[in-house]
Amino acid sequence: MSFNNASHEPKQSDSTMNKNHAASIPKQFKRLQPRYVVILSLLLLIVLFLSAVVELTQTRHEITHLLQEEAATLMEAVSISGANAISAIHEIENLVEQKLLTIARLVNRLDELNALSQQKIAEIAAQNNIYRINLFNARGNRVLSSSTTSHDTLSGESQIHNFIQPVLSGQTDELVIGFKESRHPGEKRFAVAVKRTKGGAIVANIDAEAMLEFRKSIGVGRLMQDIGNYEGIEYIVLQDYEGIILASTSVSRMNSIESDSFLIKAFEKNAISSRLRQTEEQKIYEFVKPFILYDEPVGLFRIGLKTDHLDQASARIKRRMLIMSVIMGLFILIGFNFVTINQNYRLINEAYRRIQTYSSNILEHMADAVIAIDRNYQVTIFNHAASQLVKLSTDAVINKPLDPELRQVIYPLVLAIDDGRTIHDQEIPIHYNEQRLITSISTSVLKNERGEAESAFAVIKDLTEKQHLVETLQRQEKLTAMGQLASGVAHEIRNPLNAIGMISQRLNKEFVPTADADEYRELTETVVTEVRRINDIIQQFLTFARPSKLTISQVNLSELLESTITLVSIPAQKKHIQIISHLNPIPQLALDHDKMKQVFLNLLQNAIEAIEKDGRIHIQTAMNEKHEVVVEIADSGRGIPKEILSKIFNLYFTTKPGGTGLGLSLVHQIISQHDGHIEVESEPGSGTRFVIYLPEG
Repeated sequence: MSFNNASHEPKQSDSTMNKNHAASIPKQFKRLQPRYVVILSLLLLIVLFLSAVVELTQTRHEITHLLQEEAATLMEAVSISGANAISAIHEIENLVEQKLLTIARLVNRLDELNALSQQKIAEIAAQNNIYRINLFNARGNRVLSSSTTSHDTLSGESQIHNFIQPVLSGQTDELVIGFKESRHPGEKRFAVAVKRTKGGAIVANIDAEAMLEFRKSIGVGRLMQDIGNYEGIEYIVLQDYEGIILASTSVSRMNSIESDSFLIKAFEKNAISSRLRQTEEQKIYEFVKPFILYDEPVGLFRIGLKTDHLDQASARIKRRMLIMSVIMGLFILIGFNFVTINQNYRLINEAYRRIQTYSSNILEHMADAVIAIDRNYQVTIFNHAASQLVKLSTDAVINKPLDPELRQVIYPLVLAIDDGRTIHDQEIPIHYNEQRLITSISTSVLKNERGEAESAFAVIKDLTEKQHLVETLQRQEKLTAMGQLASGVAHEIRNPLNAIGMISQRLNKEFVPTADADEYRELTETVVTEVRRINDIIQQFLTFARPSKLTISQVNLSELLESTITLVSIPAQKKHIQIISHLNPIPQLALDHDKMKQVFLNLLQNAIEAIEKDGRIHIQTAMNEKHEVVVEIADSGRGIPKEILSKIFNLYFTTKPGGTGLGLSLVHQIISQHDGHIEVESEPGSGTRFVIYLPEG
């Protein structure tokens, strides 16, 4: 339209200069006719209407997309946070159970040794922050308690008798009673019971108020209540086929799963489903995803987001279209363009803020540590993985200058800011907060238009576990190579050694010296004895170099350990060493019984030799989260110096006088044959701890 107006103006100008030419122009072209104004206005209205419809559709699409992304992020955060909260509660309760059971076993042992008194049991309870420890006889009557206050009458013993009846009746040796009501109104206890050797039971309990408060503070229900209070969220619900499990405060009732085909389909797939849902009051975008806990769906998350932004955008565009229909011409066009540009700017700005939020969430949930600093060496980005890596909270680091210790850890970032030097996947060891980590660090620099460094980023990968696996493989390869070398050398030594032995035997039997006959016999017998000893050592080398195939059978690990403990009990008693075993129930394992017995016997003998006198050896079995069987053997001996700790599994390495250096090498080899691995921790003067990991299958 502006192009047409511009094309008319030159003609009018020419007509003023040439009247004859002006006379030849029709009158309808000298002024704009009303019908043309109407047509142009209608065209403008049509254009405005069509542009408004297009913009409304595009805006609805963009806002809908943003709502979907926001709901997806929120749903994932709720699912992960909920699962983590439940796992944390279970882990804390498990730790409390183990502590109480350990204290109860200790009390039982002292009671068995007749070394228990009211003062002693009270000291144990006080030192370990135990609320009360009670000893009951076989009839369920309390015979000793750590507390002697007036409130501790026998009036509540019938109730505790019901709790510990399985232990009193011999159905079980240990019982986790869990949370129970206290005899004091309004108080909760968490208790366990252990079978008393002298008959009866030992009960230990703690005040459970702190545990229950922790449950409330991090529970899924509290999390959903907090999220439901955010602006823009209409409701958040966790329900199953039975009904509503948890919900935000705004929810009074919801349609059941079985009555809604959309919810049934959503429950059957592990993905987010969405729909636009009309309630009695308004339209709501609803997003649904199953809540998975321990690989099983336990409910259905439903999040309803308000469509206020979508409705407001639609109403705003309709109002603008009405105003633009009244205001014609150039002002309408300018106003339309201005409003459109302004709205697009707001949408872009909102999208930018959304992107910032999503980027922050991505950084926060990355497995690798991400750290960024600006030109003033202040930390601007410090995600959760970085916090876990250096054991510092984000609040203690973000927007604050680098402290000297952290500066030493991320010195590549400082170099990147100072002179622009960057690195890519460079392996760098980190010594921080009394821990040593092997990391891979990559850095990059953001520069302004003048080429100056504005900020530097570092992505840090923790390679410690990977490095440990590499070292284990290298150690295995080294042992294999050394074993093959030993096999070759042993074969070469054996033939002349046998000849020496036979000659010595013949000399001892067939020749009679004319003088010093006793000395002669002693020397020849010594040669024969030493030849046999060397031959035994060579046989061990050959056994290591060419290990026999495993004879696999179903083995009860607890029985195998108990029989091995029996074998070493006599030498342990001679040195006044106490062997304490905590053998949790483990399914039968596919093992070579004799070889695994050799492993445990070797480790226990080493532990006994490492203890001078009056020490302890702890043996414990458990299952870890990787479905591995974990066997831990720890002693209170002299420990292993750090400079030789990495060499103890090497073939021929030994610190014992007359040792062959084959014991721990064979241990490592046998465990590797079972597709397991072994780790060792030791501090000189504080003992040594061996941990064996075996596959459950």
